[in-house]
Amino acid sequence: MSNKDSVAHEVQASSSSRQSGGKPLAVLALLVGLTVGAVAARYWFQSEASQQYNSMRQSMQTELDTRSSELAGARAEADALEGKLAVEESTRKGLEASLQALQSELGRARDQLAFFDQLLPPGPKGAVSIRALEVEQLGPTLQYKVLLMRNAQSDSLFTGDMQFMASGTQADGKEAKIILKAVLAPGTPDSAAEDAVADAGKFALSFDEFQRANGLLGIPQGFVPRSVTLNVLEGKNIRVSRTVKLSAAD
Repeated sequence: MSNKDSVAHEVQASSSSRQSGGKPLAVLALLVGLTVGAVAARYWFQSEASQQYNSMRQSMQTELDTRSSELAGARAEADALEGKLAVEESTRKGLEASLQALQSELGRARDQLAFFDQLLPPGPKGAVSIRALEVEQLGPTLQYKVLLMRNAQSDSLFTGDMQFMASGTQADGKEAKIILKAVLAPGTPDSAAEDAVADAGKFALSFDEFQRANGLLGIPQGFVPRSVTLNVLEGKNIRVSRTVKLSAAD
């Protein structure tokens, strides 16, 4: 065999050897490619799923925040309405209490009006009349209320006195009439006490059209009054008088 034939044989053998050894490498490369592709595809799918999940989660969180805000607003509105209702209820109760107080005052005012708006109309011009007289026994005292009226010009004053006289029974059982005197409040100055004694139970008057008076009269010990007469005096003359009977003391 010549050298040329030997070389050609070796080249052919080497080429055949390379061809038979290249097939496993191609298979390995294919497997590696498939593996890398599968991993890449898995990563891509995971990435896409993660993005979709994050987007969905963000959307749900936004929706939740919106609903939470709406709920908080609704609760605030409900609290405000409850507070308003509580204030209105308190106002209503306050108005009801005020109305009851006003009704009570109106009742008392009507009683006072009924007391003072009674009996005879005013007499002739300048005449003094006792429009109302009420006397009530309170323990050892008599409480009186008086309304005097006079039909006269406003620039003309009536000047005189009131005097209360009681009819009743003394401790010895005898009938008697006594002049009642004012009950002096504790701490009254001695000079005022002396004036009251000197007045002999007279109460000074000075008015033009009407005058109201009220106070307490003392009942002597052992004396049981049955009636009280009010005399309106001008000087020593009795201008008008009225007698009221007393209810039995409690």
